[in-house]
Order: sequence, then C-alpha cells, then structure tokens
Amino acid sequence: MTTSAETAKILIPVGDIVSKELITKALHLLSTFKSPLIVLFHVIEVPSRTATLETEPYEAQIKSAEKRLVDLSTWLTEQGLEVRIKVAIARYIAEGIIDEVNRDGYLVVFLMKRKMAKGWKRLFTRSVSERVIRSANCLVMIATLDQL
Repeated sequence: MTTSAETAKILIPVGDIVSKELITKALHLLSTFKSPLIVLFHVIEVPSRTATLETEPYEAQIKSAEKRLVDLSTWLTEQGLEVRIKVAIARYIAEGIIDEVNRDGYLVVFLMKRKMAKGWKRLFTRSVSERVIRSANCLVMIATLDQL
C-alpha cells in the first residue's frame, strides 16, 4: 500500500455516464497528492445468482467499457497524470469496488454519487457508497455529482 504523501494510488469508479469535466473536478479535490496513480474502474453488474461470472459471455460489455475508459484515460494522460484502467464483473457494483479496493492496496477510493433518493424511495434503495464505506480498508471520499 502506498503511504507517502507524495504518491497515492486512487481508485475512481466510473459508471455508464461520466464526463471529462466531472473527472477534472473530482481530481481537483484530490490535488493534495503530488503524483497520484489514478485507476479508472468500471464494474459490470451481473446480479443473477445463476449467471456466470466468467468474462466470456460479457466480452461485448467489457470492450465497450474499456473503450470509454481508454478515451478518458488518454485524455487524463495528456493532462500529465499516470492512469490505468480496469474492468471487473461482479454480482453488485459495491461488491466489485470493495473487492478491488481491498485486494490492490489503494490509499483513496473516490466515489461520484448521484443525488440521494428522497422520501420512501430512500428506505428501499441500496447505497453503493454506504456499502463501500463500511467495507473498504482505505479512505473513501464521496461527492455528489451536483456538488462537483
């Protein structure tokens, strides 16, 4: 695990919709790290217990996610950042993020969250952020997309 204040391994889970502007604002919040290694991460969710977690049936989805991440990674690399990309398959998005964070020694995971559910919906929705906060063995930073 990276412990230096000069370098940090930062995981940024990327959903289906993300823009360069949002990533830039997110990285601005993490600008205290002088030379971070940014890992752009996408989880392909396969919630069915009967579906396989082998990658073969999901090759088209993996390639599509990798293409989006490569485009974003190229742009960030042009901005002078060290960037890697990863795509994973998991039963739930939170499970995929937690597995990656706890396995690969990250200093920070930065979650960009949509608006919180209101009223009764809030009681019945599962919060990815809450699950990651409870199970990750590193610092979890969260910003709602409307704050960025």
